[in-house]
Amino acid sequence: MLSHDMLDAWAHLGSPVHQLDARVKLVCALVLVVAILATPVAANVLQAVYAAVLVAIAAASRLPAAWVLRRMAILAPFLVLGTVAVMFLPSAEAISLWISVGGKCVLALLGSVLLAGTTTSADLLRAAHALHVPRTLTALSGFALAYIAVLAEEAGRMITAMRSRGGVRGLGRRLRVGVSMLATLMARTAERADRIALAMVARGYRGTMPALAQERVPAAQWAVVGGVVALTGALTWLGVSA
Repeated sequence: MLSHDMLDAWAHLGSPVHQLDARVKLVCALVLVVAILATPVAANVLQAVYAAVLVAIAAASRLPAAWVLRRMAILAPFLVLGTVAVMFLPSAEAISLWISVGGKCVLALLGSVLLAGTTTSADLLRAAHALHVPRTLTALSGFALAYIAVLAEEAGRMITAMRSRGGVRGLGRRLRVGVSMLATLMARTAERADRIALAMVARGYRGTMPALAQERVPAAQWAVVGGVVALTGALTWLGVSA
């Protein structure tokens, strides 16, 4: 079963990064990602600086390296395809462009993984609401997280049932069973989603989630945001003026 506790398995550590307020971490992550994406194509040295900053944050967060790498692996197929495409364009400009684009993708994803790994999903939603992200968007994000857990739970049950029956041999049979399981999974999830929606309406839900009160962010933590903004601003200025 995949619950929110499993989704946030490493979000309760006592590292300095974990102790920062979710609003501070969300703003810092957004600033870093925007700065990384705004880095000029030829400024690969600046990307190396951002990489060093993110690696230092990862070390300070004490997140397991294997956990971070598993979540970064989602980008691997796209990096492989891009590398293969560049092999057919063996020019220095194409290679430099691919290094820049691929590096930006890796660094942006790493920043997102570190944010998700050091902050619970509930805290992230509360932080987004406090930063005046549209309430509809935060509600949809919360529902998506809940339904991901439902999907994983149902899929785990079906896989366990299949294995208890001795498994399936042969590629063709596995494909047929996989398609059948996927169709059944979608049907079961739709049924559960409908029951959840009816239960929410019965409890007074009218399209928006209730506002959640939060404590003030300590001034010292906002200083962290100021430091990140100053660093990224200086690096961006260096990249543009170079």
